Amino acid sequence: MTTFFKKLRSTYIYHWIIWIILIFFKLIMDYSVFGNFLFLMNIKIFMVSIILFYIHYYLFLPFLIRQTPKKIFIITISFIIIYVGLMIIFLPPMPKHPPFNTKDFSKTGKMLPLRKGMNIYDIFFKIGIFSIIFSTLLFFVDKWIENGKKIKALEFERQSSELKILREQINPHFFFNALNSIYSLSIIQSKDTPRVILILSDIMRYVLNTKSTLKNNLNDEISNIKKYIEIQSIRFSKFNNMNYEFYGNFDAYEIEPLLLLTFVENAFKYADLKKGRLEIKVHLENGTLNFFISNFYENKSYESNEDSKLGIENTKMKLNLLYPDKYDLQIDNNGSEYKVNLKLQLN
Repeated sequence: MTTFFKKLRSTYIYHWIIWIILIFFKLIMDYSVFGNFLFLMNIKIFMVSIILFYIHYYLFLPFLIRQTPKKIFIITISFIIIYVGLMIIFLPPMPKHPPFNTKDFSKTGKMLPLRKGMNIYDIFFKIGIFSIIFSTLLFFVDKWIENGKKIKALEFERQSSELKILREQINPHFFFNALNSIYSLSIIQSKDTPRVILILSDIMRYVLNTKSTLKNNLNDEISNIKKYIEIQSIRFSKFNNMNYEFYGNFDAYEIEPLLLLTFVENAFKYADLKKGRLEIKVHLENGTLNFFISNFYENKSYESNEDSKLGIENTKMKLNLLYPDKYDLQIDNNGSEYKVNLKLQLN
């Protein structure tokens, strides 16, 4: 019962707005024609209309749409035949004399109502036809709105499921690459290995804590990327051609977790630092995030590697799901240098 009243207050509240408008319009029309609001008569008319409306709306139409098309046709035709037949039976006789004469007109020129009451014909046929047509129209409008909401809800469920799958796919990929970095350091017995393990544990904690969240603070996301860069900088410490720029008030915005990390991972995984510079630039201005990354590589393209393809395709799907029409992703691969330029509107 509580759900029913909530439905009346929310989903069908515009019904009552329409009824109020119709009553107000009818009163004004009667006053303009007859010089009288005919308040009591109009209240009776609309009370009958509302009762017939919701009987048809909540009982007959829901029953009808549950039937097969053949039954719907038979029931509809039968209803029309019975309805028209009853109209003919209860049709009042035509008056022998005109229902009014010149004395019925007021001095102001307003017309008087033809009759003061309502008979069975008026209630069930004149008012009934209006109620049936009106309730049928609103019933299917409401069903259309309700189906639209269901479709949106199902689409949201589908997107949420896809997003969850994408998140689960990228995490093992990330840990595999990070462990490779530690393995490389352990082979050369680097003194920085304990520090790298400590940094990686922070990154793992961050990644695991983001599984249940929709979006993360952008500043936390950038901090996580910086930690990953620090691990790779230790690994490639003998090279002096890596450049990183971070600019903007990152703390004021949120972003999908690990959205940018895939490109950073791929850059370090395939970079040939002997061949050229590795650059990462992250600028935030007026709610627009500009992410740029470039690196040189040797005799290998990202497209020929399944891990790289998986990570990039996942990122593209995330952008399509979460930021439709709010991003511009340009990827350029000329055979020796790989560039990624992403512009993302966050506000």
